[in-house]
Amino acid sequence: MTLNGLMTSRKFWLAVFAVVQVLVLHYLDVPDEVWQSIAALVMVLIGAIAYEDGAEKSADERQ
Repeated sequence: MTLNGLMTSRKFWLAVFAVVQVLVLHYLDVPDEVWQSIAALVMVLIGAIAYEDGAEKSADERQ
């Protein structure tokens, strides 16, 4: 994957968002349950996008 591909990756930007939100919410003394729940939801979203990308690649290879 090239740098340009990385900059347009939805998974990459969601991961960056997750790291930033964890750091900010942790240091703003937001309860652990809140920022950990948000991080878990973002991870599920990243997994769903990865699954979608994999299914799309698999469908392309079959044709």
